[in-house]
Amino acid sequence: MTHSPRTHSPAPRWRALLALLAGLTLGFTSLPARAADEVRLLKAHSSVGSRYGQVWQDVSYTLLVKNMAYEKFVYVYQKEPDGTWVNLPGSYVGPASNGYEVWQVTRQYTSWGTTPEATRDLEFVPRIVVGGTSYWDNNWGANYHLGRNDGPLLKNTNVLVAGSYWRDTGHLDVSVDVQNLAYSKSVTVVYTLDNWATQAEAPAQYVPSYTYGYSYIQSPNAKGVERWSAHIPVPTTGGPLRFYVRYQVNGQTYWDSNFGQDYVHATPAP
Repeated sequence: MTHSPRTHSPAPRWRALLALLAGLTLGFTSLPARAADEVRLLKAHSSVGSRYGQVWQDVSYTLLVKNMAYEKFVYVYQKEPDGTWVNLPGSYVGPASNGYEVWQVTRQYTSWGTTPEATRDLEFVPRIVVGGTSYWDNNWGANYHLGRNDGPLLKNTNVLVAGSYWRDTGHLDVSVDVQNLAYSKSVTVVYTLDNWATQAEAPAQYVPSYTYGYSYIQSPNAKGVERWSAHIPVPTTGGPLRFYVRYQVNGQTYWDSNFGQDYVHATPAP
């Protein structure tokens, strides 16, 4: 069976062409292999927004990919509404720890334009191709599933920063997604303005529901992911703000430190 990938990628033209050719011939030349650590799903997100009669679906996949070779082709193999499957090429985001890289696939399906596309529940499998061999994260043969407006799905992690931004008041808002492992839990943002010579903590609060663009997400959602939010009061002087997240539940502690690199924000101008 031959599967044709879509060809949206920020890579240079010659690399994009190679990726297209590789995707077109995967069914004939690649040797299937089951992934152990070569590719892992970290997060998937899907939401449906609507405004002024227009409807759209935002989809993103975040993958951890083992850096086995410079030349690699990273995809999410996704089922379409008509039952066919397509390869959605990924884009390199940056390094992770222990020889891994972060890659991401993003798509938006809109109800307008010359080729409107319907919203859809998602069934998908991350894959990479290295040296003619395919490696899959197929969720132990079950594939991954995510409802069209479920919001986030976390895999291979129990806590992950969803986003952060400065408010006009001078506060930094940090949104955190956690697996709902127990009712009693503690989520804390630990931060510094002097490269960890000193540090402070901002306790996060549970968020029962929230908006993502023009979509509404319940917390916890269908995948057992809760949203928490912390507010960091930051002075307008000092070095860049660095932070990580500590999640304590069931006597265990989990961390998101951006793969040991911290999350970093420049302090806003006064």
